[in-house]
Amino acid sequence: MNLNCALDLKNNLIGILLAITLLPFSGCRSQSLSVNSTRGSDSTSSIGRTLPAWQKGYLDIHAINTGRGETTLCIFPDGTTMLVDAAGSLISPADAIPPPPQKPNGSISPGLAIANYTSHFIKSASGKLNYIMMSHFDPDHMGSMDSGLPMHVSNSFRMGGVTEVGAKIRFDKILDRDYPNYDYPNNKTSDPRIANYINFINWSKKAYNAKAEQFVAGRNDQIVLKQDPAKYPDFEVRNIVSNGRVWTGSGTETINTLPAAEEVVAARAKENVFSIGFIMSYGKFNYFSGGDLQYNDRTDHPWKDIEAPVAKVVKSVDVMKANHHATANCNSKELLEKLAPQVVLVHNWRDIQPNPATISRMFDANNTCQIFTTNMSDANKVRLDTNLPKLKSTQGHIVVRVAPGGEEYSIYVLDDSNMEYKVKKVFGPYRSK
Repeated sequence: MNLNCALDLKNNLIGILLAITLLPFSGCRSQSLSVNSTRGSDSTSSIGRTLPAWQKGYLDIHAINTGRGETTLCIFPDGTTMLVDAAGSLISPADAIPPPPQKPNGSISPGLAIANYTSHFIKSASGKLNYIMMSHFDPDHMGSMDSGLPMHVSNSFRMGGVTEVGAKIRFDKILDRDYPNYDYPNNKTSDPRIANYINFINWSKKAYNAKAEQFVAGRNDQIVLKQDPAKYPDFEVRNIVSNGRVWTGSGTETINTLPAAEEVVAARAKENVFSIGFIMSYGKFNYFSGGDLQYNDRTDHPWKDIEAPVAKVVKSVDVMKANHHATANCNSKELLEKLAPQVVLVHNWRDIQPNPATISRMFDANNTCQIFTTNMSDANKVRLDTNLPKLKSTQGHIVVRVAPGGEEYSIYVLDDSNMEYKVKKVFGPYRSK
């Protein structure tokens, strides 16, 4: 081969390599990029194997499916951990709106299932929970109260949902919307479930030296990195809303969007209206979580549309946890158009979830949206009609794994029928906005 031919061949090879390197990412690819050469099983080769452990620099967001409500585990880039909600509804499968089968099986309580899952995945991080956050006080987010629930060895509280998780996993701080008085919009301390929860908090203060705080809308210094904050200056949790008080987008300023407490009570506002919402950011990556925010009954009481003021201040995100399990009268057109999520995680657990019209609004806001649900009843598959084939997955734990720096992320669907946490499907990587 002469010199000119050799040079031509070299230039052609360089051109091909550059073309491959510069190919754009496709938001709907089903093949996952290996995020670290030392973790080869993080690609599609991980299918059928237990999800590899979290490593420093990654942000993990786990939608844990128990079949009895909503729970999210977050592992921040430095290993700080946060559990948002701890499902524990005791609803009967014979209910008029039945729940799906309990996961991993009926002999393991939702609280224990969450504790087992959490313990497994935080081993490589802090080994404990730095934060527990209660988005609001409904049983499918915090647990039910029943005289049949096991009593803790201290004899001070019964274990179900968050109280069972917290009894089994040490934690540093618990945040909710109404600590310490539990009197907004009216006094709730006579409710056996809230009284049990308060007893649990008091026990944790003594047993763990844990702290308890009210979640404050507008702040970005209440939930922070605890292990190595200086290494990840582009990570932030911004508190958006709680008790109807919404961040304005300026500093830590907030506005109250609800009328006087007496009017709120008279209008029979549901607990969902008071839900906590936040945006978690890591580099270019952004994630929105809003508990059970909704707009139900906004015709008669416009202030019940708590999503409306939130929509005015939030920004476009990559991943969104669907409000109120994507049932009816939530995830409004205005909010979805503002968030424009590329991925939506739906923690659905009842036969009416997700609502067909709600799913349609998600696709209207972003027709390339990738929607993942934790459960799907046969009846609802029929209701969803042509939207059903558009869903990326309809059963299992869902894990968002954000690569170091936040430039891209992948989605893993895990088998929820046992406690091996094996990967069923892999999607991505997706480029952060």
